[in-house]
Amino acid sequence: MHSTSNLSETEPLDTKVIAEKLSKPPFNKNYSVIDIHDKFTSFQLFEIINEVLIYIDDSPTSVHRVNLRTEPPENTVQRIVDFLYLLKYKPSIDRNPNLKAELLDGDRHSLQCILYFLLNQLETHKKRAYLAPFLSVIVIPPEFFQDDGKNIKFKINIYIYINIFDLQSQFIETHKYVEQLRQSGNATNDLKKEIQQTEEEKQQVLVKIGRLRKKVEKMPNHEQWLEAARKLRIEQTEESNIVEKMKEQNEQLKIAEKKLIEVRKSLKQVQSANATSNADLLWQRMEEETKMNRFIATENLPKAINDKQKNIDNITRILTETSTSESDLQVSEMEIRDLNEAIAKLAEKKLTKNRNAGNDKLALFRQQANIIALKKEGTAEKIHSLVEKLNQLNEELEKKEGAKGESETKILKGEEFKKYVSELRTKSSVYKRKKVELSELTTELGVLQRTDEILKNHIKDFQDSIYKIEKENGIVGYHDTQETLEKVSEKKNEMDETKGKTLNEISSLVDKIVQTINDKKAVLTTVIQEVRALRTKAQDLETDYIEKKKVYDTTIASLESDSCALEQEVRGYRQDIINDQSRYHYLNAMLNISEISLDRVLQETKAYIGGDEKFEEIQKIRGFKSYRELYNKKLNEQENLGEMLRNTQKEVKACHEADMKQLEMFKNIKKLLDLKIETNRKLLLGEKNNEEFEGQMVQDRLIL
Repeated sequence: MHSTSNLSETEPLDTKVIAEKLSKPPFNKNYSVIDIHDKFTSFQLFEIINEVLIYIDDSPTSVHRVNLRTEPPENTVQRIVDFLYLLKYKPSIDRNPNLKAELLDGDRHSLQCILYFLLNQLETHKKRAYLAPFLSVIVIPPEFFQDDGKNIKFKINIYIYINIFDLQSQFIETHKYVEQLRQSGNATNDLKKEIQQTEEEKQQVLVKIGRLRKKVEKMPNHEQWLEAARKLRIEQTEESNIVEKMKEQNEQLKIAEKKLIEVRKSLKQVQSANATSNADLLWQRMEEETKMNRFIATENLPKAINDKQKNIDNITRILTETSTSESDLQVSEMEIRDLNEAIAKLAEKKLTKNRNAGNDKLALFRQQANIIALKKEGTAEKIHSLVEKLNQLNEELEKKEGAKGESETKILKGEEFKKYVSELRTKSSVYKRKKVELSELTTELGVLQRTDEILKNHIKDFQDSIYKIEKENGIVGYHDTQETLEKVSEKKNEMDETKGKTLNEISSLVDKIVQTINDKKAVLTTVIQEVRALRTKAQDLETDYIEKKKVYDTTIASLESDSCALEQEVRGYRQDIINDQSRYHYLNAMLNISEISLDRVLQETKAYIGGDEKFEEIQKIRGFKSYRELYNKKLNEQENLGEMLRNTQKEVKACHEADMKQLEMFKNIKKLLDLKIETNRKLLLGEKNNEEFEGQMVQDRLIL
């Protein structure tokens, strides 16, 4: 049995999952875990796999709709392996040579792994099986793409290949569109629910508006009030617009102030530089800054932009791709691993070449250039980070300066300063007095703490003496029980007082509640009458709503039926277009083939007629005048060869019996000679005496 390590690494086998998946629709198989793991034979597992494959590839022309008892095992295994490769099963993708051998041997573990792989992601496999026939790459032999300038087949093949590629791209776009429509089906249901909720809320708002209108109409001069409310609303909107404009202008003012501050700073820097340096130093400084900026703009920033663009492209590609499964992730991880290994090998080869190439004079300079380039990149990154820090610090400085400007106080002068000094003197006198009081309180606190300690010690002494007296009289714990009884009685008195208070409060609350209920009843009588009238009106509106809803549902149903009929007609027309297009391409290809055959016929007629020098040269090169002459010549040669073979057959049949007899006689002669050689060999070795040898030599004769 072959090892199944490669299979077990790809999919963690779980027979419980297999049993659960098979028990659900569309399989509805009541198999247990023990049946799948131990009881079922390899053929039964093949039948289950074939049933799953039929469900995945549910087309009527599926290759899996076969009887496994009549199909050869090699064909079954090849069919399953090919389909697993299509579904990106890892051993089939890696072209595991042991997979076919394990399946032919009926390895249970391999079959269970395949069954788990198929059932674990059933819908994904079904989608992939549906897309594979339409998106598979058609391999065309290279001899069909040979162009000698006159071959019409080459143009036909190129046209067909391009047409196939265009159709596959159209299929991908239509499939994506269909998937989006299928996914948007749930969104339409949500939108319908939201529309229904908004309609209900609209009805509630209309009811509230009607109530408010009735209340407003009862008020005197309600039109004037409505006009005033409208004007108030207009003024409020204008006020909000003015506030927003003020905010925008304040932001613009802040931006202008920041620019002004930056310009002033740059002006101060330039002035200080002019004061401390001459024109040559300024020119050198400007050249250094331009070089640095040029390096950042030409080398550093394009690299960063390219990296960002690559990241954006990768993110957009990931967003546009369909959802990947775990098997796809595993395949991509394997590819990444293989690419990393290849990169490492190439790097090792490069290092070995560099080590072996000792006579390379430019290696040192290349190494130094690489080091300098790395240093330049590092310094550019440092400068970029320092510039960012400088900008952050400038922003913090501006914020702090603004806060400082807001919090700055005026300088006191004259009478204000005298008031400030007098307030400080009063505060200092208050501070001194409070400090003296605090020192007195601290000393008193120390005395009280000491007295507390002394009293605690006295209490302990008293408790010990009471315990001794109680022990002498035989009433231990009397003092404690008396204290607890006193405490309980005190608590009982407190509870009685609280109960009396709570009862009084409850009685007052009950009176208040009764009074409020009576007041509310008097107020609600008019409201209840209005509600009854509104209920009748609501019932009438509800009946109207139900009737209109029925009409709406019937119209929607008729529209949906009409749309379905139109969609079916459109599908039929599209199918007719596709059929006509395929018929057109078929007829065009047949026309091209007939033209090619007609061209051959014309060439053959030219060969018979003659008169064309170029064609005669072609005939001389190929060695025959026409294909008819060539085929007739080959037929005559084959007929002559057949006649010769028939004559030789007759001769062989005539001499067969005599030759067979002669062959038998030669075989007998060979046997006699072999016996003679054997006996002579034995005699020479001394196995018989000389007399027997002489007699044997006399008797050993051959008579023909």
